[in-house]
Amino acid sequence: MGALLWLAMALYQPTYWQLLPIGYVVVFFVALISNMLASNAVLHSASLGASIWAIILGCLLRNLVGYLQKDKNQPIPPWLKIAQQTELYIAISLVLLCIDISELKPLAPRALFVSWIDTPSLFMVVAFIGWRWLDIDKQTSIIMSGATFICGSSAAIALGSALGATHKTDMPIAIISIFTIPSIIALPYIAKSLNFNPNVAGAWFGGCVDSTGAVIASASIYNDPQAISTAAVVKMIQNVLIGPLSVAMAWLWTQYELRQAHMDEQEHLHPNNHQDDTPVNNGHVDIPLDSIENGRKNNYTLTNNKTIKKQEKAYILLWKRFPKFVLGFIITAVLFNTVIPGGQDERTLVKNYCFYVSEYFSTLSFVSIGLGLKMGELKRNIRSLGKLCVLYLVAQLVDIVVTAVLAWLAFTKM
Repeated sequence: MGALLWLAMALYQPTYWQLLPIGYVVVFFVALISNMLASNAVLHSASLGASIWAIILGCLLRNLVGYLQKDKNQPIPPWLKIAQQTELYIAISLVLLCIDISELKPLAPRALFVSWIDTPSLFMVVAFIGWRWLDIDKQTSIIMSGATFICGSSAAIALGSALGATHKTDMPIAIISIFTIPSIIALPYIAKSLNFNPNVAGAWFGGCVDSTGAVIASASIYNDPQAISTAAVVKMIQNVLIGPLSVAMAWLWTQYELRQAHMDEQEHLHPNNHQDDTPVNNGHVDIPLDSIENGRKNNYTLTNNKTIKKQEKAYILLWKRFPKFVLGFIITAVLFNTVIPGGQDERTLVKNYCFYVSEYFSTLSFVSIGLGLKMGELKRNIRSLGKLCVLYLVAQLVDIVVTAVLAWLAFTKM
């Protein structure tokens, strides 16, 4: 795994890529300890998965390294920073999620009904609530909402990439990983108390528990093989939604940015149409920083009311924002369903192994998220953290209620 990652780094040569082996050994060792803790029988019964331990241990490592540095404000050392590849690890994890068409066929129509009906619409409604009423910036609100309604960290990274805001994914992922634990434990007991049959319960877990591993854990607590199978199928189909939804968001956000750029250009070309108290200096218009929404860089140089536009074509911008893992996911699915010889047992072995490696890369991504969490920064951003927690709780509550209704309709009335 480390050698292949180093090869990938060598191909596009980011800064300090030569130091990857040093940092990767440390990150992998933390992931190994996280998986060992998650496998402990007592801790496993409390639903403390590898993701939680990885975030906690990664955060402790980050703050320990910061404490040992002479300059407390110094960034993370290069040898560790280069191994903090959250987006890359999650992309690999997603590509390795093999979809077996033969398993999907029996439950596909009802699973589609449960996982695809509410997700796109409720995802945007809750995102709108986040930026309009909770005053969270648009990108973070979309990432948090999408991650809650689809599948946690995978959706967060995909949407962050589509929006050009991968740096805004760490806190939503950390919040979701921690708050998922009560859902994993509570939902199976609620399903039993409501007398849900195994298919309804499994579809409910698959539709509203955030990650694939957490879905299987929740279904295992329910303790019915049919519930586990249904939950896995519903989650797999919901995972597929990451691709088209990310592409759609990349296109919509590209159009939004181009429209905002055009509006800014018109405003600067015709300043007399607006109240203008912008200072003018020797024929140059100084544009105040607070006029740039969400830290977006100004793309205009204004001299004597003439605009030189530095703007990419829409299709180029879309390709840059396009989540490339979607292509890998499609290729893997095609290969898995066409070239693997033998019977169903061999396919199951291959799928289980791919899932195991996928989960390991997922754990590496959670370690990377922990490495991005510095206590001092968390204290400074405590208000924003509270708003994100409120948005998550609203989204999760809506998701739990709506998915329960859809699961009941799909597996009792259809």
